Amino acid sequence: MEANRPHQTGVTTAGDASGTEEEAKKTAAAAQAVNRLPEVRLVVLGWRWPGKSLTGNTIIGREEFRLERAAEFCVKRQTEVQGRQVTVVDTPGWFSAQDTPPSYKQELVRGASLSTPGPHAFLLVIPVGMFTEVDRARIEEHVSLFGEGVWMHTIVVFTWAEVLRTISIERYIRREGKELQWVLEKCKRRYFVINNCIFGEHPQVGRLMERVEKMVAEEGGYYNPEEVEKEKKKSLDENQNTGGVGRDLGARPKQNSGLGLSKAMEVDPLSN
Repeated sequence: MEANRPHQTGVTTAGDASGTEEEAKKTAAAAQAVNRLPEVRLVVLGWRWPGKSLTGNTIIGREEFRLERAAEFCVKRQTEVQGRQVTVVDTPGWFSAQDTPPSYKQELVRGASLSTPGPHAFLLVIPVGMFTEVDRARIEEHVSLFGEGVWMHTIVVFTWAEVLRTISIERYIRREGKELQWVLEKCKRRYFVINNCIFGEHPQVGRLMERVEKMVAEEGGYYNPEEVEKEKKKSLDENQNTGGVGRDLGARPKQNSGLGLSKAMEVDPLSN
């Protein structure tokens, strides 16, 4: 009788599939629980009018950041997202087609120090649309103010993705070519699509927090402004020592032209 039974090897029943799916969900939930942070500190970056401040408002769940014109100062606001204390710092938007004033750059860098001891993530806001070499260069110019290590803590946040309609964000990224690819490669292709037309409590904000927590688990820790300042000071000292050799040889020392971004100008933060 046993010989007449059909061979069952390799056959997965509906019950087995359901059990496997349930186990996968439990495993994913456990991983999220391990990565979960009691506090998430964010700094929002971008040029003028990409939906940068709107993104901050979407995360906060209310209108806290100025939209009528580009802010000249950093603004810090706090909220709670699914049990996490979330701090969001909105920074001055840089100009897309003209030089950014030094005072804006100084204030931009100050944003990292407002989320003590340092931000877990920089959200680099990019609006969906034509992305050019000029856009890429402006991002490189302004993000580099935080030091090369900032890319380890950066997530690209795409806004206005609704205009793509039936086009996927992956197809859009491929279509825009090497300029946008360069930005994504710098931050290990970490990106998130946010819909700023949806206001208030919404699962997308929780998913963004999970994305940040995953990055923190992968990269380890947060961005430390003090460490970056130490590296800048070390580099400055080395340049000055090199200049001293030049004076011994009768050469005119080269003056350091660095902006001294975090110390060149003291700006009183806005009250929170």
